[in-house]
Amino acid sequence: MKTIIAGSDFTPSSVNACKYAALLADKLKCKLTIFNLFQAPVIHSNMGLYGISYTSERKAHENKTDKLINEIQKSFPKLKISEIVTSGSFNYELENFAKEHLIEAMVMGLAAKDRISKFIYGSHGVNIAGKIECPVIIVPEKYTKHKISSVLLAVDNNEKLAKSSLSGFEKFLKLAKAKLDIVHIRTEDELFHPLTFKMTINSKKAPIEIIKAKDIETGIKKCCSGGKYDLVSIISKKHSAFYNFFSETNTKKVAFVSKVPVMSIHE
Repeated sequence: MKTIIAGSDFTPSSVNACKYAALLADKLKCKLTIFNLFQAPVIHSNMGLYGISYTSERKAHENKTDKLINEIQKSFPKLKISEIVTSGSFNYELENFAKEHLIEAMVMGLAAKDRISKFIYGSHGVNIAGKIECPVIIVPEKYTKHKISSVLLAVDNNEKLAKSSLSGFEKFLKLAKAKLDIVHIRTEDELFHPLTFKMTINSKKAPIEIIKAKDIETGIKKCCSGGKYDLVSIISKKHSAFYNFFSETNTKKVAFVSKVPVMSIHE
């Protein structure tokens, strides 16, 4: 059975992301795994450095994770939920888990206190996005009315897309029973004109709307105004306009203007 994995450090943004992940897992008929990374704190005193018991710290985090799972389970009583509580390397643990399990998506929270806020676990959310073999979904903290009924796919209109990149996305749309619109954000510095105005998704030809904007984040904000979409999806592809989309700067730009979750589909 495939798995949705959600990162949590028990902050409001991560708890919200876990609840979104539960909705996603329920719709896609997956199980949910809550991932918590902790560090046993080290305290400095006049007697030098000493660490707090690893066992007690781990137990405390396991109890918090159990409490979060119980809260989620009330809304999704039939959903299978497990947990991973570890003090290992964030990327190492996630990459290993992804290799051993059929991961449908990784869900992370984004705090929205100010424009210099970091992703959950600092910049780890940025580092992992587009680099593990599954879609990564970033959920804004203020997006709390969770639903997946209308999806916007932003594409680089001048690059050939591999069919394999879209197979999982097409299945996602079917299981979620979501409506899809496709857009190409035509920026001011774009040299080439679009080569095609249609795209085949789930054996149906879908039109590609061209939106002119000074940059990608402005174009996406324009598309999503009025609450028309519940999710924005972007294909992270070599040599495309979105290949470096999940660099720290660009991710934050789009994530902070988008009021809905952003999905990176890694080719």
